[in-house]
Amino acid sequence: MDWQQADKEFYNCIRSGKTIDDTMNCFVDVLKRLDDVHTQISFNSRYYGYYHPVDDSTFRQMKPLREKAQAAAGKIQTTILQNKFAYVLVPAINAYGKDQVNVYAQQLHETICRLGTKDIRGFIIDLRLNSGGNMYPMLTGLGALLGNTVIGYETDIDNNIVRKWEIKDGNFVIGGYRATSVTKICDPGYEQMPVAVLTGPCTASSGTMTAIAFRKRPNTIFIGEPTADGYSTSNGYFRFAPNLVFNFASSFVADREKNVYKTTVAPDIVIKASDNFDDLEQDNKVQAALRWLKEKR
Repeated sequence: MDWQQADKEFYNCIRSGKTIDDTMNCFVDVLKRLDDVHTQISFNSRYYGYYHPVDDSTFRQMKPLREKAQAAAGKIQTTILQNKFAYVLVPAINAYGKDQVNVYAQQLHETICRLGTKDIRGFIIDLRLNSGGNMYPMLTGLGALLGNTVIGYETDIDNNIVRKWEIKDGNFVIGGYRATSVTKICDPGYEQMPVAVLTGPCTASSGTMTAIAFRKRPNTIFIGEPTADGYSTSNGYFRFAPNLVFNFASSFVADREKNVYKTTVAPDIVIKASDNFDDLEQDNKVQAALRWLKEKR
């Protein structure tokens, strides 16, 4: 990006603006030039950002999936398939403040522990409806599967490591900061348990971060479609005034082997569409996950 030219066009835009929306759209134009879809600007409780345009057919395909994702937010869903495989749908989790974060983290942790007492031979972690939110409860809650180890990194534009992600004693630790405080009710040692991770075009932001945390984990496969394009960044909040906050996409994210993801997370087995959340046994991605899990045990 030619920043000198971008600055010139930005200030010309600012000078010609006649309304607040005109002014804020000058910032959006910069995001468009950067192809940055993950940065958001909040001004007077209104949100501004740049999003990739989609054609009519893609919009029609995505609309019901997005509606399902919105309806599923905050509602962890589980079932046992074929009497031996645990299915866990981890949705978007919009948790604010330590108390809320810990409530969701504890709930997901207890869910994994409870399922593990049923002679389970493998897990399906479904992130297809996880459009983001707060990754702290997601990663802590899944910590029994991720293992007490380094699960990822944040990098700068030149792929230099700037922050480390870890699970320590069942809690998520980011750059040395312990983000959660769950009470462990089990210590199952599931880090070698076979796990199939399902992803799709609605998997974004913290959903993508959760997917990356499973990348390069032993006995793990990714099935489905690539995650949403452009949402594999870690964001940071910058408050410029009481009514003006920038949620900047400030770092790329790398897996535990330091592979950096700058656009999407691609599945190992690609299966387009064919989602059936109402009858999982008829869902092609779930069926593929079950076939793989059967081969692993």
